[in-house]
Amino acid sequence: MKARRGLSRASWAARLAAHGLAPDLADRLARYLELLGQWGGAVDLFGGADPKRLLAGLVRDALAALPYLGETDVLIDIGSGNGFPAVPLLLARPGARGVLLEPRERRWAFLKEAVRELGLAAEVRRERAADHAGGGYDVATVRGLAAEAWLPQAPRLVTAGGCVLWWTSAANAATLAAEVPEGRVLPLPLSDPAHGVLAVWRRCST
Repeated sequence: MKARRGLSRASWAARLAAHGLAPDLADRLARYLELLGQWGGAVDLFGGADPKRLLAGLVRDALAALPYLGETDVLIDIGSGNGFPAVPLLLARPGARGVLLEPRERRWAFLKEAVRELGLAAEVRRERAADHAGGGYDVATVRGLAAEAWLPQAPRLVTAGGCVLWWTSAANAATLAAEVPEGRVLPLPLSDPAHGVLAVWRRCST
């Protein structure tokens, strides 16, 4: 595998700590970001973007959902790609468990290695949401996918009283609010307005 040049773990940890993260979490996130840099030369994990933008953008945007993931919740991440937002959330909630769905082979392989290397309580499956037979998850996370890729599956995947967290545009969040069959959708701002919003769909508990 051809390594992609990037910041070292120590450099990432220092940057993350400077943004107020606890040293232990900063170090674990730094190892994840280092892995992204190492795999980026062989697998398109960034869509051509500078991986250094991860610090200001993807990490903070992922951790914005932390209040909605309980200490022992079980999470399903739909279309996991490069691991955002699920990997940072599971690193920040070590008692939580996760199932990461990623149909693309190379990204699936990266995620398998990341879960192993980081010691996450997570399983990586080479599946789409429509193919996944499980259900009863406390939280579903979705980033980079259109609503039609996950919305039809959400009622069977997420338990009553659970929530779906969707990183998307403000317009998409408004459309979702008009279309969900139950509950309510709350759009929350992210670290930069250009990044869109975090749409929180809380399912009814009955």
